[in-house]
Amino acid sequence: MGAKIMKQFQPRLRASKVAAAFLVLGLLAQGCAAVEDRRFGQVATDAEIRLDINKRVLNGKNQDLFFDLKTNVYEGRVMLTGAVKSATNRTRIENLAKGIPGVRAIYNNVQITDAGGFQNTAHDTWIKTKINSQLLAENGVNSANYQTRVVNSVVYIIGRALSQHEFGKVLTIAKRTDHVTKVVHHIDVRPQAAK
Repeated sequence: MGAKIMKQFQPRLRASKVAAAFLVLGLLAQGCAAVEDRRFGQVATDAEIRLDINKRVLNGKNQDLFFDLKTNVYEGRVMLTGAVKSATNRTRIENLAKGIPGVRAIYNNVQITDAGGFQNTAHDTWIKTKINSQLLAENGVNSANYQTRVVNSVVYIIGRALSQHEFGKVLTIAKRTDHVTKVVHHIDVRPQAAK
C-alpha cells in the first residue's frame, strides 16, 4: 500500500524538484546579472540551455558520459570540454547540445585521449584557479564575463571582451600561467550595449 501511494506522488515530487532547480538557477542568474554584461534574460536562457544538456546527459543511454563532459554556456554559445577515449563518444556529446532552443553555436572541445587521472585533474584545478584569480585582480578585465575550463593543461575560455585591449589581457594571462600547454578561446570582442 505504501509503495502505491509513493508511486502516485512521484510525478509531483519530480515536478517540485524541477521547480526548485529553476528557482535556484533564477536566483543565481540574478546574482550573476548584477556583475556581468549579459542581460538577465540571457543569463536565464543560458542556464536553461545548460540544464537541458545536463538532463540529456542524465538520460539512461547517456549516463556513461556524465564524468567526461563539462558544459559552459555564454550568450547561447555552448562550450563542451572534457576527455573521452573515442571519437564516437565525442560525437555523442556534441549531439546532446543539438536542437536545444536558444543554442547559437556549439564548440566541441572534448579531447580524445587516454590521458587523465587524479594528478591531471589536480593540476588542471590549480591552473584554473590561478587564471581566474589573475583575471579577477587584473585592471580593465571584467572577470565575470569569462568562463574557464582546463583539461590536461589546455585552457578553454568562453565569454565576451568589451575591447580588443581587454581581450589581449585575458589571453596573455591564460598563456603565461605556469603549466599551460595551449589556450583555446571562444571570446567575442564586443563593446557593452547601451542600456
